[in-house]
Amino acid sequence: MRESEIIAFIRERIAAAGDDAAVIPFRNTNLVFTTDMLHRTTDFPPEASPYAIGWRGVAVSLSDLAAMGARPLGVLLALGDPGLADRLVQGVLEGALACCATVGTSLIGGDIDRHSELTLVSSAIGEAERPVMRKGAHVGDAVCVTGDLGRTQAALQLYEKGRTIQADELFAFPPRVAWGTLLAPHVTSMIDISDGLARSLHLLARESGVGFAVEEELLPISPEAARDIPLRDRREAILFGGEDYELLFTVPKGGLADLPPTVRFSVIGEVTADKVLLNGHELPDRGYEH
Repeated sequence: MRESEIIAFIRERIAAAGDDAAVIPFRNTNLVFTTDMLHRTTDFPPEASPYAIGWRGVAVSLSDLAAMGARPLGVLLALGDPGLADRLVQGVLEGALACCATVGTSLIGGDIDRHSELTLVSSAIGEAERPVMRKGAHVGDAVCVTGDLGRTQAALQLYEKGRTIQADELFAFPPRVAWGTLLAPHVTSMIDISDGLARSLHLLARESGVGFAVEEELLPISPEAARDIPLRDRREAILFGGEDYELLFTVPKGGLADLPPTVRFSVIGEVTADKVLLNGHELPDRGYEH
């Protein structure tokens, strides 16, 4: 089964599934939970440093909290590897601790085990008075994305060229937790684009029961992608390459001026009644899959 088919299978049996994280009402707020599994063969280039691997291992879960507008309370990290070499364990720990520190949270525990390949499982818990769901976009809303696109795909190009230091810097992306919490009171829906921009647009449209009309010329391309991804490959990387972990969100057009000025974002289109269009043509529903 493809990943999308497995998720659809789960959705038939777990009604609450379908967002970036799970929400549990607790006292006067909501607890937000998420977990992610990453493997050497699917998620970590052979050239990536242990530090970058550890950073990214927890950043993926922190990005899920960001997409819900949640404030992180702590992260758990499990590490499996055939050898558990000192350099690997120390580097992964240092990277994970550094990433947590950037968003003001802590690594609070985890597990270690021998495994057939390098595997990280991170679990994060957060808190949000008003979690932002994927369901909520309205026709006429503006469609926006934070930051720039193509950062991870540029890193993969650099790894292939042996420029590991520069690649590690791009690969250890900053989770958009601060931006997510600032956006939460204003937006109508939100998702992180770990599966790629095109797939994320389709996921958001499906959950909200709407469509999107996006203009390619409005997409913010990262300087690294413009520099390091060949022009012939750039469109594919920007639209369908995964794991950029920026935030895709919708907001009433009248509310754009009220968004916090510290959040860097681009308006890339608007919400429509149906279909996901790019430059007036249907955008394929494909992206990154494990």
